[in-house]
Formats: sequence, structure tokens, C-alpha cells
Amino acid sequence: MAAIESALLQRGWMCLAESRPSVQLMYLLRFLTGAALCAEVAGDNGHLGRTAWGAVAWMMMLFAIYLFNGVTDLEEDRLNGSGRPIARGALEPGLASSVAVCAALLSLVAGFALNPVMGGMLVAVLVLGYLYSAPPFPLKRSSAGTVFTGFAATLLTYFGGVFAYAGKLTSSTTLIVLVVAASLWTALVGSTAKDLPDIEGDARAGRTTFAVVHGERVLRWAIALVALGLALAFTVVILVLDLPLWSGALAMLAGAAVIAVLCAKGLRREPYGAFMTTQYALHGLTILPLV
Repeated sequence: MAAIESALLQRGWMCLAESRPSVQLMYLLRFLTGAALCAEVAGDNGHLGRTAWGAVAWMMMLFAIYLFNGVTDLEEDRLNGSGRPIARGALEPGLASSVAVCAALLSLVAGFALNPVMGGMLVAVLVLGYLYSAPPFPLKRSSAGTVFTGFAATLLTYFGGVFAYAGKLTSSTTLIVLVVAASLWTALVGSTAKDLPDIEGDARAGRTTFAVVHGERVLRWAIALVALGLALAFTVVILVLDLPLWSGALAMLAGAAVIAVLCAKGLRREPYGAFMTTQYALHGLTILPLV
């Protein structure tokens, strides 16, 4: 019995590792940021218990989506030398798929139990995740599909947090500016920077990403210029509208500068790492003053 429990626990940890915990944490911060900025508008009309319930349902859905993505990415991950459990043969794809289906169903049950609108938003995220990964025409095969998915999933996550807290979709200028800037940052910087280390493997797997079509040098220039442009635009909007997002703007400016330097040096994995660090800083610095 102990051996069975140990094997189940080990596979559970491997499923969690396959679902990319660092990305899961980022989505949780987005969800909580949406709730926190909404609290400035909704005030005492919000509900922390409902927010926690919604966050659990949302994270179960994202766990399912990223675990399923690991199953469908098996060929590319092995070509790119990934060390994730499925690619190295430590986790069976069939088991991972079953766990992903169960997590998705539990998420939907929890979401609809909270509110039909929250359930509908979770369905939208699930469909988006399926279209991103599933054959025969997965959105992940092209940069356009990756950018669209990154933007839509990020946007929905912020407003999932808003709805979970307030029980309705509400907004403010501060919320809209932060959500649009951060969603574009994810879609245009993060979704492209993560392709840098995997160009050769993606090409051999038949993907038509921006990097595969236009080459690594062009992609580096694009990432650097877009990162700097978005950070500057975000800062200008905050200045013009006099919004309380200065700490987030400074984080994005610093992150953009680091990304540009790393791209200029020809490094491959580091730009995506800088993107993720910037995301953590941006959301942490936005949430902390509101706590």
C-alpha cells in the first residue's frame, strides 16, 4: 500500500512539474491583480471567499491546459531537449491526459457552482487551451496563434479575478490600462521570447513561428523593440492619465531594457526569464499597495 501511495504521489508531482508551476503562479498573480484592482471600485461589495473559490477553479483549469499541452508537445520537447517529465519518459502521456481531463471537469463543476458566468469564462479558457494544443491545426504552430492565445488567456484571467471578487464585470481606468498593457506584454514579448531557445526543434517539427520563418536575428530585434515600445507607451499613458501604476511602469521599463540587452548579446533562454521576472515584479508591485 505504501509503495502504491508513493508511486501515486510521485506521478502527481510529475504532473505538477509538467504543468509549469512558474507559469501557473504567474496566472494566479494575474487573477489576484484583477481582483485587487476591482476592489478599488467594488469596495465592500466584493467577497474574498468567492475570490478564493474562483482562483482555485481557475488554476485547476490552467493546470489541465498546460498538462495537456505537455502531452501534445512531446515531439517538439524531445527535439528541443526538454527535461520535463513527459519528454524524458518519466510520465506516461496517457496518464497525464487522464489527469488533465479530470482537472478540467473539476474546474468546470467548481466554476458553475460559483456562478454560470464564471463557468462560461472557464469554458472559454478551456476551449482556447484545446485549440492552442490539439491537432490537426493547433494554434501553437504559428506565432500569430501563440500571440492570440497569450493575449486572450491573459485578458480572461484578469477579468476572471474581477468577476470572482465583485460577482459582476466591472472596471476602472487603472484596471483597463494595466490589463491591456500586461496582456500585450505577455502576447507580444513573452509569447515570442519563449520561441528563442527552440527554433531548430520547432522547424523540424513543422512549426511556422516568427523565428522559424524570419530567422533568429530578426526575432531578437523584434522582441527588443516591442518590449521597449510597450514599456514606454505604458509609462506615457500612466503619465497622461495620472494613474497610480508608477511602480509597475518602472518594473516594465527595467525589464524591457534588460530584455533588449540580452537579445543584443545573442542569449536564448535569458530573455524569456527576464520577461517572467518582469511579470512577477509588475504584478507584485501593483498588488502590494492595495493590500
